[in-house]
Amino acid sequence: MAEQYAKENSIWIPMCDVFDLGVPGPSGNENDTYVSNDIIYKVNNLLNTGSILRLLDRIMWHNNLFYDTAYTLHGFTGFDGRTVMPVLQQRLVKDAVPATTIEIETYMAAIGFAKQNDEGRYANAEYEVWDLVPRNVLRDKDGDVFIIDAEIAKK
Repeated sequence: MAEQYAKENSIWIPMCDVFDLGVPGPSGNENDTYVSNDIIYKVNNLLNTGSILRLLDRIMWHNNLFYDTAYTLHGFTGFDGRTVMPVLQQRLVKDAVPATTIEIETYMAAIGFAKQNDEGRYANAEYEVWDLVPRNVLRDKDGDVFIIDAEIAKK
């Protein structure tokens, strides 16, 4: 259904055109990235969420918590009739370096999250957020911290 919807609404990106999104960047468990000017595109394979709807929920939660690195849905790609992968876009944090563990802990505490026993895991009354490790959290030249990739669940 997602493939049909994407094609009918001109938001289907043929797999052969994905490289046109930008310069390939670092990839992780769930996303292949492409950088273009001030935007980073993430082609999400749904490995961590298992479905488009669960991914969209996670994006909504991310955008509510970390609005300065909000995601938007750019389109869909995949292999016709076999796989569909959402293509997300996010503002590129320029001139940034990975945040330290202490910077991450300080930032999360400032927005009301308590550190949990597992590394990179935080919770408040409504959400649990994990995988907040230096590769997923950046600090810019002004010292501002940005969560660019996180696993999020609503309690």
